[in-house]
Amino acid sequence: MSLASTRPRSHALHRNRYPVVLGAAVALGASILLAPHANAADKWGPGYLIPDSSGNPATSHIGGYKVTGVDGLAYCGDPELAGPDAAGGYGASQPVTAWTSKATGKPASPEDLARAAYVLAKHGQTASDEQAAAVDAALYTYLESGSTYALPDGKRALERLAYPNVSPGAKKWATGYLNEAKLFAGPYKVNIQPVDGPLKAGQKASVTLDVTAASGRKVPGVRLDLDVSGAAAGAASVTTNADGVATATITPATDGKVDFKALAKSLPATQLRALAPNDAKAQRLLLAGGSSRAEAQVQLTAEGLKGGLTVTKTASDTKKPLAGVQFDIKDAAGKTVASGKTDAAGRWKVTGLKPGTYTVHEAKAVEGYQLAPDQKATVADGQSADVTVTDVKIPEQPKPKPRPVTIPVLPQTGA
Repeated sequence: MSLASTRPRSHALHRNRYPVVLGAAVALGASILLAPHANAADKWGPGYLIPDSSGNPATSHIGGYKVTGVDGLAYCGDPELAGPDAAGGYGASQPVTAWTSKATGKPASPEDLARAAYVLAKHGQTASDEQAAAVDAALYTYLESGSTYALPDGKRALERLAYPNVSPGAKKWATGYLNEAKLFAGPYKVNIQPVDGPLKAGQKASVTLDVTAASGRKVPGVRLDLDVSGAAAGAASVTTNADGVATATITPATDGKVDFKALAKSLPATQLRALAPNDAKAQRLLLAGGSSRAEAQVQLTAEGLKGGLTVTKTASDTKKPLAGVQFDIKDAAGKTVASGKTDAAGRWKVTGLKPGTYTVHEAKAVEGYQLAPDQKATVADGQSADVTVTDVKIPEQPKPKPRPVTIPVLPQTGA
């Protein structure tokens, strides 16, 4: 980029620099600092002084700027405009919702803006000359798509990275940043999925989490803070592995709903931040760094472990099974939770009962037999309890013996 010029195409470097203002007036000499590995002749920041597009030596800078009042580096966004010393100061940083190239008049796509934000967030804060130059080249590729400043084939883009004082690694880094952003730039989405099927109360279960980029690729190395209600989480946070997947362990306390939240709060930025110059002939500055957040919440259902009861009904006199006997199963609160009749084998099976103590109540006996007393039965986790009920035959009432009846003979009377 040109350092300063009233002739944007020639990019001549002004020897007497204008002041740069960021909320307050500060001298440019104090606001642009030399990075630890910057060229000795380059007082702007990490990167390289190179010829401008007209061949004037050391009049353009490829890399980042260190600006007082800004936490970190800034990068120029308009390759054919004058440098920051011609800005007459800059206003406060603003989010970039749209970007139109001042060289081509074409807008950058939302996808390219998100990728530029990713590169600035992940790699913009560097003291390395070659990496700062690579970030600069990647930004122009996104913001000047299809122009001479865009990689991989733009003439000026290739010139800027091929000057003798520019490390060959800069082009390698730039290509790597472009490929990386294509895979891992946002916006991001957090995904939560139980891996063991329905949750069971009192049992540990695994939940997988991942964060996907705009490309759909899972992002490795992302920390997710967990918030689980209705269950105990195995850890307060998890981090996605090399495949972009993390696993959390939860144990639902009881059956019912479990709210599971996951927050990734340190993802690369998905939106650019820019400083606008007070003088429109100067370049806009894009700020390095920044972050974004993504979160998800799901409501999982935990089911209590289920058990069952098998009631076997026999006659006390014949020891044979009794069919058609009606039973009710009542829970600890006395509520009837199941009703049914014994089959030809004298059995009635009940499934889907939560662990606990139940009452087996005979509601209707078969003819000739008495109702059996209630019985208690305990259903354990995932097991079935056996209950044997024996009906006693109703005893026959003894038949009354006939009593002799004497009919007295009445005296006869005559007419």
